[in-house]
Amino acid sequence: MVSAVILALVAIAFVMIVIEDIIHVNKAKTTLFFGTLCWILAFIFPMHGATSSEISEQLNHNLLEIATLWLFLMSTMTFVAYLNSKGFISQIVQRLLPSELSERRLMFIIAVFAFIFSSFADNVTATLVAIAVISSIKLEVKKRIQYATLIIFAVNSGGVSLITGDVTTLMFFLAGKVTIANLLLLILPALFAVAVLAILLSRKMKGRIVLEKSAKPIEKADVVIAVIFASTIGSTLLFNILFQIPPVRSLFVWFRCDVPLSSIPAAQENRCEHFKLYPGS
Repeated sequence: MVSAVILALVAIAFVMIVIEDIIHVNKAKTTLFFGTLCWILAFIFPMHGATSSEISEQLNHNLLEIATLWLFLMSTMTFVAYLNSKGFISQIVQRLLPSELSERRLMFIIAVFAFIFSSFADNVTATLVAIAVISSIKLEVKKRIQYATLIIFAVNSGGVSLITGDVTTLMFFLAGKVTIANLLLLILPALFAVAVLAILLSRKMKGRIVLEKSAKPIEKADVVIAVIFASTIGSTLLFNILFQIPPVRSLFVWFRCDVPLSSIPAAQENRCEHFKLYPGS
């Protein structure tokens, strides 16, 4: 009976997450409320003859998994939030793009950029940065939709190859279902799928685009932090493959040593202000 009630509560929580925009209740509040309620029921009505100490041990294990996930994401996204708030990422994109190019070539460049960037950043940030590049170009509505479709697909495809790019991938890794070496094998097939979609969407694109660039100086400190971030990701993956060091430990060591704590609140605040994300994201 208790199992049925808990499963029903889980189902209700999933439904409320899906209709978040309709009921205007943040999914974080929904999951916390129903998750806590399920654990309370598990303590009051123990299932399968479990004792309070056994349930407490399961709860502690669950909290450890959540804390590990949160700590890893906080460390990686602090780097990304800081660099994005300083305009470093957009400036790098503008400097890499030529002044004039074909619509088809831009399609492939945006696809590769979204794929690579989403491997290191969260999907929301990668999507918004890539969409911002397209929004600054004068294109037909139909073509913008095609670019946006490719960006969404490329962002989600890039996120599966590294644990830093997608929460679901990170959860699978932390649960011991896959290794980093297994995930790296997904890069080529995922990139191939993105290339196929780019070819299909760009078949009738024959126009040319002139980009209006507004180059701004990049501070040396931002370059240093970007190098530290890249080194952090690289060393985290390498240490795990060679020595099985948990990513959350090696990455947090870099985070504690290299990122100025005074920059964290400002970076997060600027990120929310520029992108206008919903509270709690």
